[in-house]
Amino acid sequence: MAATRRGALSLDLWRERTWRRWVLTALFARLPGTMTAFALLMAGREATGSFTFGAWMASACSVGAALAAPWRGRMLDREPLLTGLRRGLYWQALLTVGLCAAATLRAPAPVLLAGALLLGVMPSGVQGGIRALLASVAPASRLEAAFALDAVLVEVQWVLGPLLVGMASASGVPLLALGLMGMSALAASVLSQGLPERPLSPVPASVVTREGPGVWRTPGVLAVLVLVTVLGVSWGALEAGVPPRLEEVGVGAAQWGVLAALLSAVSAVGGLVYTLLPGARGRAEGTWRAKLMLGLWGLLLLPLGWMASLQGLGLWLVAAGLFLAPLTGTLTFLLQRTLPPARHAEGFSFYSACWSLGVAGGGALAGSLLAQGGARPVLAGAALLPLAVVVLLAGGAGLGRLPVTEKP
Repeated sequence: MAATRRGALSLDLWRERTWRRWVLTALFARLPGTMTAFALLMAGREATGSFTFGAWMASACSVGAALAAPWRGRMLDREPLLTGLRRGLYWQALLTVGLCAAATLRAPAPVLLAGALLLGVMPSGVQGGIRALLASVAPASRLEAAFALDAVLVEVQWVLGPLLVGMASASGVPLLALGLMGMSALAASVLSQGLPERPLSPVPASVVTREGPGVWRTPGVLAVLVLVTVLGVSWGALEAGVPPRLEEVGVGAAQWGVLAALLSAVSAVGGLVYTLLPGARGRAEGTWRAKLMLGLWGLLLLPLGWMASLQGLGLWLVAAGLFLAPLTGTLTFLLQRTLPPARHAEGFSFYSACWSLGVAGGGALAGSLLAQGGARPVLAGAALLPLAVVVLLAGGAGLGRLPVTEKP
């Protein structure tokens, strides 16, 4: 019955015009983020001839996003949310065009790294702000279904983003991907004008953000952010390690676009299936589910370093992808439930910051190891870190305070 009820709520959302508008806006607003790391990897190679420099560019962008996202999220909570979102999208469009020009002209390495860093800093609040708008477009009774569907939609965007970068690279114009990122940001800024503004809190947001405890100190939040960071490191190493691994096996780095799209498509299927399952019946079950999904993700990535064919790499990526959307959807919903509405943009920006910090760590790992041992140790790190964390948490330490919604 619970599964049927959750499925019905998911279908009801699509009848809402505002929900559909939000979905379309979120698609174009998030699409550049799903393209960034792969696009910078290829742009760095185009400008310098080195995948290693491209990995450092991607890492610089992620570091910038990680450092700026909490501050930008707090600013979004203190002003009309849609106004702040559009400002971030305009910066994103401007910087992608500028970075494309710099890479085309083979600008010096410090200029390219600075451009990548700014591309992470200036639009860093966009991802959290888009997610904070969910409470404005989905009724409270459908909010859990909305967050579960949002995780699926993110995976659909991860199908499109790397695929577009792969197509641009395969066409011989890899820098075209940066131009597409800018166009997508501009499209999102136009579409956002049809969305409702977030309802104002009876307590001014400036008071809540100034006088309330830090987001990371809210009970339950730190556990979520730790898991997000670990998953981000794994993804960052994976995204920077698979393209050179494909070249090592004689396939071509552009095929990562196809593999990433396939992984995300399967993840979306896994997320849809998860929306039909009953919710966790208590804290212990929710904790067990989180550990299980993170552990299975790492375990199924482990064989990647030994796969010597496109088919072998694709098989294990598909298997791991089944657990990605269910895990991220659960984490975002839990985070939303622990914070007051006036701090949602900041909270989700912390989420994005931890993800970006993790991706930056994964990119730095790749940049350090690629020149020394090739792609295999990078991919091994992408698998072993989540597995190690699950082993450390096997006794429940660190996740015992993870908030889990009780089954109604």
